[in-house]
Amino acid sequence: MIVPVGPVTSRRFTRKARTGEVLFDIGEPGSEAFIVAEGCVEIICEAAGQHRSLGRLGVNELFGEMALMGDHSRTARAVALEPTTLYVIPHDSFARCLADADPLLRYLLRLTMLRARASLREAGGSAGVMDRDLSGERGLAIQRLLIEQDLGEALEREEFDLHYQPIVRLADRVAQGYEALLRWRHPVHGAVSPAVFVPVAEASGQIVPIGHWIIDTAVAAASRLCTAGAPVSVSLNLSIRQFDDPQLFPTIEAALDRHRLAPGRLKLEITESLVMSDFKASQALLQRCKDHGVGLAIDDFGTGYSSLSYLHQLPVDTLKLDRSFLGDVLVNEASWKIVRAVANLARDLGVETVAEGVESAQQAAVLGELGIDCAQGFHYARPAPLATVLESAQAA
Repeated sequence: MIVPVGPVTSRRFTRKARTGEVLFDIGEPGSEAFIVAEGCVEIICEAAGQHRSLGRLGVNELFGEMALMGDHSRTARAVALEPTTLYVIPHDSFARCLADADPLLRYLLRLTMLRARASLREAGGSAGVMDRDLSGERGLAIQRLLIEQDLGEALEREEFDLHYQPIVRLADRVAQGYEALLRWRHPVHGAVSPAVFVPVAEASGQIVPIGHWIIDTAVAAASRLCTAGAPVSVSLNLSIRQFDDPQLFPTIEAALDRHRLAPGRLKLEITESLVMSDFKASQALLQRCKDHGVGLAIDDFGTGYSSLSYLHQLPVDTLKLDRSFLGDVLVNEASWKIVRAVANLARDLGVETVAEGVESAQQAAVLGELGIDCAQGFHYARPAPLATVLESAQAA
C-alpha cells in the first residue's frame, strides 16, 4: 500500500499556526520548508514596493523550499489564513536528498531555484511556484519526506516487527529455516508496504540502525525456536548500505553471544543484482561472513546477467531461485530446463537450492522432481509473527 499524505499531528515534525500568523517574512533566514497538513496558507511577494499574492496553498502543498538553496533568505511572506497545521521539513532532509542525487541533477535544481528566486525579486511573478502540472511528482516527493521523518521515530517507538516465513524441505515438508521479513505498523496509516519504506530507509541511511535491530531480533528469534525444539536457521536480508557499516560484524557477534546462538543458525541473504553491482566488495563481505561461521545465500538468483561465471568464487551455502521461474515452470519447457540445470549445478557445487514464491502443490511437486532442495511461499505459509511460529513449532 502507498502511505496516504494526511494529518499526523501527533508526530514530532509539526507546527500549528493561528489565523493571520506570519509563518515567515521576506528577507528572513530560512532553514526549513513546510507542507500543509491542515488549513490554508497564502504566499505573498513584494515587487515595486507593493505586495502581491502568489497564491493560496491547501493540504499537501509544499512551500518555503527556496530558502534551502542559494542564500537561504526568504523571498516571500507566508501567512496562515485559518488555523493551520504544518509538517516541518528540516534543511538536513533536503541536504541529504541533494547529496545522494546525481551531480548534474543537483546543478540543474540549484540553477532552476536561483532563477526562480531572481524572477520573484525582480518582477513579482510566481515563476512556476504554483505549477499544478507537478502535482504527481510533488505527491511522491512529499510522501518520501514524510516517510523518512516517521522512520526516524519508528525504531524508538517500537513500531517495527519481524514476521517469519518457513523454508521447507521438499523431501519431507519439514521447516528447516525461516526468513525474517521486516514489517512496519504506522500509528496512523497502519501496515506500510516494505516496497514503500525500505527504499527510503536505504536512501536515507536509516537502514543501518534498523539493520542492527533486525539482526538482534532475528538472532533472538532463532534462539527461541531452537530452545522450543525446532533446530532451524533464520535468514535475513542485507542492504548495500550495510556493506560499509563498521558495526555490522560487531553487531552480529554481540547478538550471537547475547542470545547464545551458534553462528551457523544465522543466514545472511544478499541479492544477485547487488552482488554483481560490485563483485569485489560483495566477495569480500561474503568471505568475512563465512569467516564468522554465518550462513550465506544469494537471493533472487536468475535475475542477473553474468553471475554464473562468478558463482564458484563466492563462498555461499544457498541459492534462492527468483520467483519469476515458477510462473512458467509448469508450462514452459525452457523454464523447466533452466531450473533443472540450476539444481544440477548447485548440487555439483555442494550448494543448497531454495525456490521462492511457491503457491501450489503442483509447483512443489515439479520442483522436487527437478532436484530443488527447499521451497518457500504461500503454499506452505504466509509470513507470521514469532508467537505464531513458535506455537506451530511446538505443536509439531
